[in-house]
Amino acid sequence: MANLPMVSRIFRVVLFEDWGLKFVCLILATLLWFYIDGELTDQRNFVVSVRPSDLALPAGFEIALDRPMPRFIVRVRGPRRRLQLMSDSNLAYTFKRKVLENPQAGRNVLNLSSADIEIEGFDVMDVTPNDKEAAIELRETATRSKPVRVKPVGQPRPGYLIGMTKAVPSQVTIEGPVRDLDQIEYVNSEDVDVTDADQDVVRDVSIIPHVIIDGRRIDFRTNQKVRATVPIHAVEVTRRMTFDVRSMALEGLAMTVEPRSVEVEVVGEERDLSAPDVMSGIVLYVEWPNNWERPKDASEILGPTPQQVKVIAPPRVQVHGVNGGALPTVEVRGAQAGVLKRKE
Repeated sequence: MANLPMVSRIFRVVLFEDWGLKFVCLILATLLWFYIDGELTDQRNFVVSVRPSDLALPAGFEIALDRPMPRFIVRVRGPRRRLQLMSDSNLAYTFKRKVLENPQAGRNVLNLSSADIEIEGFDVMDVTPNDKEAAIELRETATRSKPVRVKPVGQPRPGYLIGMTKAVPSQVTIEGPVRDLDQIEYVNSEDVDVTDADQDVVRDVSIIPHVIIDGRRIDFRTNQKVRATVPIHAVEVTRRMTFDVRSMALEGLAMTVEPRSVEVEVVGEERDLSAPDVMSGIVLYVEWPNNWERPKDASEILGPTPQQVKVIAPPRVQVHGVNGGALPTVEVRGAQAGVLKRKE
């Protein structure tokens, strides 16, 4: 209980005595706080650009990336020393994803406030457009199905050629601005390397997400892949050669052929035509005409009748007429065996 007077005395001094001195101390403390706050903190303006990823767009629209994105002046408050080290280029800022209200194709006004941007370690005081009005350009998007062209690069082994390429699926779905998609006739696959190939090359490849039309690059989006096939064929050579024409008469009958030899074209791969005895496997012949009956006696000679030459050839070797035409036609005569030889 002896301490109560002391406590009472202290309480009375704190609350009721020396008001002038207390008021002076309060003013000094306030001034000191403002001084320290002014020395340790500062405000600066930074110019920042809105990035496409900062905006949430509804389906059916995309940002026209060939137009400049809007820029804003952001007034930032924070530690003076850190602010002195910051610039427009290294300011780490994050826009809260802004959803556009009532978007439409063309120009759309973009309004931002200090609540739409965050800068770690700083306070955002104000956000105003760098120009009179901030806006973004939107384009209406759609999807289209376009055929795919496979692009081979490189050269196959000597003696081989690239055939007609194909893609499976033959068409893919792409997305982009409507007016751009309508100009695209086809899209290209990634390159398929056929260097030194001697057989078909098959690859799973992506679609190149742009095309060049009249010097203008048109971008689009697709996540599809295709299975690209580049056929590799051995080089074919063509040789003109002359062969005797054999007659294939029925038993007991004979035929003569005029002319006895004809010129034809032999087509095949170089390696096949160079094989030993390949030419001996080529046989040109004519058969007994279907409209002939067997001669009734030795004096009856049938013909002359035109008959197209037929051919027997080894595998992978083709024989046809000169300049790629039909096999030649010869005249045939028929009679009983031995009769034509006596007549000659």
